[in-house]
Amino acid sequence: MALRTPEEFRDSLRDDRTVYFQGERVRDVTVHPVLRIGVESAAVDYQIAEDPDNRHFAVVPGPDGQPSSRFFLAPRNSDDLLKRHLLIEAGSRICFGFPPFAKEGGSDALNTAALVSKKVDQQFGTGYHGRVEEFRRYLQQNDLSVAITMTDPKGDRSLRPSQQADKDLYLRMVAERRDGVVVRGAKAHITSSPYTNELFVLPCRQMTETDRDYAVAFAIPANSPGVKMIVSATAATPVRLMDHPVSSSYHIIESLVVFEDVFVPHERLFLKREWQYAGLAAHLFATYHRVTAAAYKYPFAELLVGAAKLMAEYNGLDRMSHIRDKLSWLVTYAETIRALTRAACMNPVEDRDTGMVYPDPILGNAAKFYFADNYHHCVKLVQDIAGGIVATVPSEEDYLNPETRPLLDKYLRGAADVPAEHRLRVIKLVKDLVASDMGGYWEVTSIHAEGSLAAQRLAVYGSADFPRYESAAKRAARIHDGTAGVYSGLGCWRDEESRNPKPKT
Repeated sequence: MALRTPEEFRDSLRDDRTVYFQGERVRDVTVHPVLRIGVESAAVDYQIAEDPDNRHFAVVPGPDGQPSSRFFLAPRNSDDLLKRHLLIEAGSRICFGFPPFAKEGGSDALNTAALVSKKVDQQFGTGYHGRVEEFRRYLQQNDLSVAITMTDPKGDRSLRPSQQADKDLYLRMVAERRDGVVVRGAKAHITSSPYTNELFVLPCRQMTETDRDYAVAFAIPANSPGVKMIVSATAATPVRLMDHPVSSSYHIIESLVVFEDVFVPHERLFLKREWQYAGLAAHLFATYHRVTAAAYKYPFAELLVGAAKLMAEYNGLDRMSHIRDKLSWLVTYAETIRALTRAACMNPVEDRDTGMVYPDPILGNAAKFYFADNYHHCVKLVQDIAGGIVATVPSEEDYLNPETRPLLDKYLRGAADVPAEHRLRVIKLVKDLVASDMGGYWEVTSIHAEGSLAAQRLAVYGSADFPRYESAAKRAARIHDGTAGVYSGLGCWRDEESRNPKPKT
């Protein structure tokens, strides 16, 4: 099969999957008044591949010569990562800052499994890497969507998986069969799961030997027997276009995915009790996925800058020095996110076992940390520039009412020559972005999605080349203890490898 059309993607979701939303079973997610918004967002990943202007970075030759999605290409150089970055940006820009997420997160999991499986095979003589690459070919040939299914409910966070009172609070293997294994548990916050073709499961943390039943990775169809999805309440998106110009059109929808004794065949099993590699899987996935996150966050930051600038103009305040200072900060925020993301792709780390590359761990984590740590300040500035009208603006129904519209046209005018409708529409846009259910959603997920701020700090600390930093300080302090490294007369490192060693995996 060649690349699928958006309609073929929608048709593939009519497969009797088990999805619940607001207390009711959803029989067809493609026509549900709320879930269809997520479906249409995911379809953008298929729409992009059909656009001739995007094909140079969206489409690559597949294993059988047919065109294939770049998302399923194993990256082998910085150009592969940069074009993937462009593809994520393009989808997010179409969706007003939301990533389509039909393939983004799942392909991060796929590349992670390819790296980890090779190392497991080398140590234990397993055949996981071949299974991962066969699954990659399956995704390429059928152009499927795939969701990363990683975060466990966790229960008591102070306890390890095997120490939980309820052993199912981390997903685990509960039985082995001749042809596969049986798993039980759940995964939380699983983006696009109600409308994906495949679920790619990875462990979410480091394990010990006592946790070995929880060290499991696999992929299964989303309609597999025993899989049940309970959709997040935040998916209850308003549908009026003027009141909610972004969230009524695009959204990413999560669910709690429950595995009730779900069978996984051997050919879809990529890790089975090799607990030593659970932590590496979590680390490498985060390295890929945080760059994905920063790539899709940039178009949303663009949107925030543009909305703030329009509000300043429409309010007649765009020449005020304090407004310009705020807008300057917002531009710096947006462009720093993009610069860090691109830098992570341009300075990749090569995995010698597979020939694949992954983004620079320090720069990738820095990109995600920067946008997350500064996001609330960004929101504050946009709200400050826009004014209190964002919280008190009348509804779309009032604007459409012939009795009240003339009053709104009169009293909601702003600067000269700015029609009241234009100002009202930008006010509504700002409200949807930073003062709505969607705005609250972004304030929480910007912090916690793709890992918490603490997780990025730990990743940066763990990847940092502290001997190099200390060596620079010792040279400046004239400490001669034989560990200060060697600089050439031009102020450059003589040994490039000692200046920038590859992170240990």
